[in-house]
Amino acid sequence: MTRVVARIPAARGRVDRISVQVRVDDMPPGVEVDVTDVVLTGGADPSGVVPHPSDLALRRGQRQFRNGTVTRSDTVIAMANADRASPSRVHVSGSGEVRVGSFRFGAVRGSAIADGEAGTASQGWGRVPLITERSDLHARVDITAPTQLIVEWVDRI
Repeated sequence: MTRVVARIPAARGRVDRISVQVRVDDMPPGVEVDVTDVVLTGGADPSGVVPHPSDLALRRGQRQFRNGTVTRSDTVIAMANADRASPSRVHVSGSGEVRVGSFRFGAVRGSAIADGEAGTASQGWGRVPLITERSDLHARVDITAPTQLIVEWVDRI
């Protein structure tokens, strides 16, 4: 599988129309190409790559991880779809003020962890995000500088 990510510059900040064409050269006879997960996002910063379901490596009943760099305050979605609600553990790394959902890490210099299942945190206060039954985790992340975010949980069945 190959992923292609590219920026399309817009003259004068306007786009009237976008056409996407997929072209494959020199394919052996009998080989097929499937194109999935085409995402177009506005603005200077891409919102991220859309994962293929096989990339998620869901392991029912085991610990799950999702990670990425958050470049601006935004709502983050961690694809989960667990059968039962599960508390999460949130790791953040960076240098700046960080809030994930209603958990306020405060000023992070390096890294910090908040564990919803154990009820512990290396710093900060609040409620660590909970993955609700049959749902993804949706959490507002407010930051003052780019921050690495890792969310983990046990997929309860």
